[in-house]
Amino acid sequence: MTRHDGDEASVSQDPADGATESRDPQGRAQHGRHELPARRPRPEIGTVRRTGLSGLARGGRSRLAFGLLAALLCLLLGIAIVTQVRQNESGDSLETARPADLLVLLDSLRQREATLNAEVSELQNTLNSLQASGNNDQAAIQAAQARLAALSILAGAVGATGPGVTVTIDDPGPGVAPEAMLDVINELRAAGAEAIEVNDAHQSVRVGVDTWVVGTPGSLTMDTKTLSPPYSILAIGDPPTLAAAMNIPGGAEDSIKRVGARMSVRQADRVDITALRQPKPHQYAQPVK
Repeated sequence: MTRHDGDEASVSQDPADGATESRDPQGRAQHGRHELPARRPRPEIGTVRRTGLSGLARGGRSRLAFGLLAALLCLLLGIAIVTQVRQNESGDSLETARPADLLVLLDSLRQREATLNAEVSELQNTLNSLQASGNNDQAAIQAAQARLAALSILAGAVGATGPGVTVTIDDPGPGVAPEAMLDVINELRAAGAEAIEVNDAHQSVRVGVDTWVVGTPGSLTMDTKTLSPPYSILAIGDPPTLAAAMNIPGGAEDSIKRVGARMSVRQADRVDITALRQPKPHQYAQPVK
């Protein structure tokens, strides 16, 4: 209901048809008088547009500022998380760990240390065993090599050099028989000669464990080789001992002199024996394995 300038009449509108009805102060209806409600002033179009654009601008700036603030907060949060992770990885978390956790960690480290020490001890024992075995093997190899060299010299399979004597027998007769030559060789062996070689002017014979001598004076056959005087006998060993063995009364020198031959002994610091014996195959004897 609308009142205009102190007038007590009222205007009502029928909601069914939209018509208005006037009533006097006593409530009586006055037909035929219709009044429209007062109009409100419309805002200017320019003003509305200016207000809307400025509002939109202010809203956009607010949303942009809020987005930048949110991004900055996310960046700071990420930096804080990465820093904390790195601190935990570097061991700084131990400072804030509980005593119970530290005890568990310490016990684990001690167990790991004990395991590593046991492994080190086992490896050290293995290394010592290998070294001892290697030393024993090396010593055995060296002993075998030395034994092989000695047997090779004794068998006449290799050349030899060393101090010794040179025994020269001049038999102009000739009168030196195979037995006299065997006496000289056996005396040298008994005196410790390690290698013996018998020469004439043309060939050499290496004396071995199975050397044999046959023939007649002036033509001695040793190991299938025939030798003729003068004879030169080379022996490697202790020179004074070998020389003394040749001068024993009733020994080899006396045997040579009895048949009219002459014998001389010369000691030397170096005697070279180069003659070799060809190994013979064994038909019956075999090495023990």
